[in-house]
Amino acid sequence: MTQRLNDIKGVTSCGRLGQAVRMARHARGMTQAELSVAAGVSRPQISIIESGRANPGMVTVMRLLRALDCSLTVVPADPEQFSLSAHLSQHRPPHGSS
Repeated sequence: MTQRLNDIKGVTSCGRLGQAVRMARHARGMTQAELSVAAGVSRPQISIIESGRANPGMVTVMRLLRALDCSLTVVPADPEQFSLSAHLSQHRPPHGSS
């Protein structure tokens, strides 16, 4: 069964990340070799990422996102449990400190 790129919500594992990369690459009509050149990531590494057998670093993920013209959005899994603005206000240094 083939999923559409928009159906991949919540990348929560290396497998889901790999699936999203593969689907974005296919949606753009790119081969792994073409993505490799565009992202500066080796073709074997792309294969390993797409198969879900790799845990790529953020630099690699950002290179792939740029090459695929995709963006990364961070959303709490449970918004009721986490509020970024509340978290930031609790962890701000006092005024006047460096």
